Amino acid sequence: MDGCRPLPEDIVLDILLRLPVESLSRFKCVCKHWYALIKSPSFIEKHFHHKNNRSRLLVGNMKVSREGLTIVRSVVFSLLPEKIVPGVTPEQKILLQLPRVSDFQCVAGPVDGLFVVQKKFYGDDARFGMWNPATREFRSLPPAPFEIEDYLSDHDHQFGLGFDLLTQDYKVVWIRVFWDEPGQGLYPHVYACVYSSCNNSWKNLSPAFPSNCTLNAPLDATYLNGVYYWLSRGLDEIYRIRSFDMGSECFGEMQGPDIPSEDWGALTLRGDSLAMLTGDPGKPMVSIYDLWIMEQEGSWSKVLTVQPSIDAHWPRNIWENDKMLFEINGTSQLVLYDPTTSQVTDLGFELDLSIAGCWAFNYKESLAPIKRGNETQHQDNAVEQIEQFFNTVPIDGEPLLTVDDADYSD
Repeated sequence: MDGCRPLPEDIVLDILLRLPVESLSRFKCVCKHWYALIKSPSFIEKHFHHKNNRSRLLVGNMKVSREGLTIVRSVVFSLLPEKIVPGVTPEQKILLQLPRVSDFQCVAGPVDGLFVVQKKFYGDDARFGMWNPATREFRSLPPAPFEIEDYLSDHDHQFGLGFDLLTQDYKVVWIRVFWDEPGQGLYPHVYACVYSSCNNSWKNLSPAFPSNCTLNAPLDATYLNGVYYWLSRGLDEIYRIRSFDMGSECFGEMQGPDIPSEDWGALTLRGDSLAMLTGDPGKPMVSIYDLWIMEQEGSWSKVLTVQPSIDAHWPRNIWENDKMLFEINGTSQLVLYDPTTSQVTDLGFELDLSIAGCWAFNYKESLAPIKRGNETQHQDNAVEQIEQFFNTVPIDGEPLLTVDDADYSD
């Protein structure tokens, strides 16, 4: 028998598309052809949307403790299995564990399997990093170029990760709201800038937001088809949707669902639709929730009403369209609630309810690269790079390691 015949190209492609990212990362070393194929934008997109690459729950859990005068933060990111059996606590796979950091602030995403993490900042010393858990790649972003008047005090900020469909560029938009110091009129000032992954640089923007409106953080990344969305509320107490187009880099506005002005609301995604979860604040988070989806720009319809028979809680996200994640106040649990069966499943997390330190994401693995072009491809994995990015709290009087002089050239 002569040598084995090579498999047809379409069969090879079909096999590779079914594999997890960890396997594909190894198979890039098989030959130059496979290396080029697996790194190609078309393969990356097909793999991300393949039916075998199913969405899973990724939970970030932060706890805070005090050691003398030092605040110590412990952050763990855990991935849950594809199928969660009702009533059975699922097994957790730890993707990242940061046991002793002082300046972890928050995380946002995912967009195409990518996240943005933020360091706790003081003044203009604000820093972000992009993270792909599947490829174990991390990239620190340069400081943003805000030019803030000295008499202003930091009040609020929101940021979002998105993708420019035309230039194939991942971007981070950051909005900051400042107020006059006491005695200066208490007038809000809105600033914004956008980061380009291709250029590895920021540029200032002119946000078209009314100065008296507030932006609310979404439950999940509310990026959809090149646009990022935030829920907004002005002095008239009417909910509106503010948006940022990653391509044109312009801000926009549209109408939210027609709900009572006193209702609580939060944006998220439901499948491929922008969604809004609303509830009655008069029943301290033991409430009836309505789920709305945007069918077309500014047009909303109610698709679900949920009345969970559980203790006082806080909604964290939506899973598989209609299941809901709740943070139980009394027991510090994160649970999955199925409105069809009223089944409550403990997901096995002990939360720190004294802080806003729990994030629950609908996550799919991705081969999407963070570094582009001629940038240096470090061999260090994401755990090592993230540990270097954040300040580590020493043990037993050891010197405090900082990264204030970190190199942002990559």
